[in-house]
Amino acid sequence: MSTERWNDDIAYVFSIDRIFSRIHGMWPLQTQTLFTRTRWGFCLIALIMIIPYMMLDLTSSNQNVNTGIENLLFGVGVMLAIMKYLCIGLSQKKLNININGAIDDWLSVKNDKETRKIMKKYAYIARVLTFMLLYSIAGRFSVYTLVVLFKNLKQIFFTDSNLLNANTTNWIFLIPCDQLSKSITGSQYVIILAIQLVQGVIGCSALFIESSFFFNVTMHFAGQLEVLKNKFQTFANKPNTEANYRKEFIGLINRHSKLIEFYQNLEDSFNLFILIELVTVTIVLAFIGLRIICCLMENNYIEVVKNALDVIFYLIEAMIFTYGGDLLQRESEGIFDAIYASSWYTLPLTLMKDIHFAMMKSSIPFRLTGGKFFYVNRKTMMNILKTTYSYISVLRVALLTK
Repeated sequence: MSTERWNDDIAYVFSIDRIFSRIHGMWPLQTQTLFTRTRWGFCLIALIMIIPYMMLDLTSSNQNVNTGIENLLFGVGVMLAIMKYLCIGLSQKKLNININGAIDDWLSVKNDKETRKIMKKYAYIARVLTFMLLYSIAGRFSVYTLVVLFKNLKQIFFTDSNLLNANTTNWIFLIPCDQLSKSITGSQYVIILAIQLVQGVIGCSALFIESSFFFNVTMHFAGQLEVLKNKFQTFANKPNTEANYRKEFIGLINRHSKLIEFYQNLEDSFNLFILIELVTVTIVLAFIGLRIICCLMENNYIEVVKNALDVIFYLIEAMIFTYGGDLLQRESEGIFDAIYASSWYTLPLTLMKDIHFAMMKSSIPFRLTGGKFFYVNRKTMMNILKTTYSYISVLRVALLTK
């Protein structure tokens, strides 16, 4: 991509995603070289290699309910990152079209203050949530890493070397793996911890990229729908000739057709992504709720606070998709209302007939789906919360009756 097309406005929207995506080899506009594909493959393999640790830990016979739930949640998060990573990586061409369209939009509004104001509003919302998501993921991972290092600090530096060689130290890993904790030496632990640290950074950054990228693209798209809605509502307000009316109307129709293409690309790229995310979030929230109940029964309030933070993070993840889908639906439905609210009755008779067909086309809203199974909107968020509460109730009864 030429530097002339990348200006401050575009950087305001996509700079964060661009930086992280290029590191992972997933930025749709970068040239797909051997080095790029190698980075993408390396990151994917690093995520997949977390699975052996999880399998060792899940097959351990020394787990209580609380530990088992924690390890299960960790495994679900890893599988979620891998699936979302593949969804983004395999949708490069369609996302390339949408991002290039977004860049064209920003380059075309240099002298249009009203349109630019609308686009800035949506870009600001996307940027705020991007930083919120980035800081929450980075904060959670940093705190988790510091806690693990703190617990092992005494064993690494203040335990007698003879004991370390005797393999009696109970090492704590970033990625849970109890079966290795008592069977390795201090130097082996440091090597494994360094590898797991790299895997953790890759996994956390992948989760951030995927959710942030979706939200930024969706917010820009919603802004373009509002711009088009305003233009439809006002294009017939000023007296003009039939030829000029028709020319402007054709331009608006062509723009609507282009947005339909962008919507289809967005839906094709993210529908499976959204299905995996929302189903996983529902299950994860249920298990976290059960884990909070277990921690309260054990008076382990530190774990309760940690799990409450996890609940907040997963609710933000769900909100990203449900809010984005609901906003697209509302803005696309607003186009129909805008055409009806315009001064269509002042137009020439032949153009009034074309307005009728435009209203028929715009009456079909843009609805993101979860794997083509359900629409994603505010109702979806309420269904997630209701389903989660039902799961927690069932799991709580099953736990108490044991």
